[in-house]
Amino acid sequence: MDALVHGGLQGIIVFAMTVVGLELTRADLARVLHYPAHVGLALGAQTLLLPIAGATIIVLLRPDPVVAGGLILVAAAPQATISSFYCLLARSDVALSVTLTAVSSVTALVTTPWIASLGFDLLLDGDSSRARLPVGPVMRQVVTGILLPIGAGMLIRHRAPRFAARCRVPLQRASLAALVVLLVTVMATQADAIASNLRAIVVAALVFTAMAVALGLVVARVLRCTAGETVAMVAGFPSRSLSVATLVALNVLASLEFLAFAVVFFVVQAGVLVPAMLYGRRFVPR
Repeated sequence: MDALVHGGLQGIIVFAMTVVGLELTRADLARVLHYPAHVGLALGAQTLLLPIAGATIIVLLRPDPVVAGGLILVAAAPQATISSFYCLLARSDVALSVTLTAVSSVTALVTTPWIASLGFDLLLDGDSSRARLPVGPVMRQVVTGILLPIGAGMLIRHRAPRFAARCRVPLQRASLAALVVLLVTVMATQADAIASNLRAIVVAALVFTAMAVALGLVVARVLRCTAGETVAMVAGFPSRSLSVATLVALNVLASLEFLAFAVVFFVVQAGVLVPAMLYGRRFVPR
C-alpha cells in the first residue's frame, strides 16, 4: 500500500476526530444521566442487533468476501458523528444524538473489536489470512485513532474555549472537506472492487439501512420517545463510523479492499437519509 495514501488517510481521521472532540464537553457524556433508558437501550440494540442484521444480510445474499468483510466492519462500528448532522437537518434532538455518539465511541473500545473479530471468524473463510481480525490490534486502533483524538479535542475546548469557539466553523468545514478527500481517495484506489461489486454493495447498503431505521423506530416506540427523540434514533441507528472501519482496514487488515463497501454505503445512505430528515422535520415541533 502506498505510504502516502496510508499516512494521508490516517491524518484525515485523526484530524476529523479531534474536531469531533472540540464539539464535545464533559456535560455531553454526563447527559447520559438524563437519558439513562434511551442511551442504555439504544446502545444495547445497536451493539447486538445491528451486527445480527449485517450477518443476516451476508447469509442471505452471499456477497463477495470483500463486501461481506466491509459490512461486518460497518455493523460493528460505533455511531457516527454524521448522525448529529442528520438531526440538525430534521431540527430534532441533537443533544440525544451527540450523547449517543459520544458514549458509543467510548464503548467501541470493547464492542467493536470483539464483534468484528467474531463476525470475521464466523462469516468469512477462517483459513484465509485476510479474514483474521485479532482483537488486540483493533482495540489499539480505536484508542489511538478515535478516543485519543476526541479526548484531545475536548481538552483543547476545555483549556482554550475562546479558540474553540472562534475556530469551530472553519474547522467543521475543513473536517467535511477531509471526509470528502477520504471518500474520493478510497473510491479511486478501490475503483475495480467497487465496480465489480457495485450492485451487491448498493443492495446490502439499502437493506442494512432499512433494517437499522426499523430498529431505531422500534426502540423509540418502546421508550415512548418524543418526535425529536424518535428522529434522533432513526438517524443514529444506521449511521456507522467510517473512521473506525477505515482504521481497522488500514492498520489491522492492511488492505483498503474492505472499504469498497464502506464508502459506497456512506454515499448510498446519505442519499436516503438526507431527504428523509428534511421530510421528517415537518413532524418535529419547533
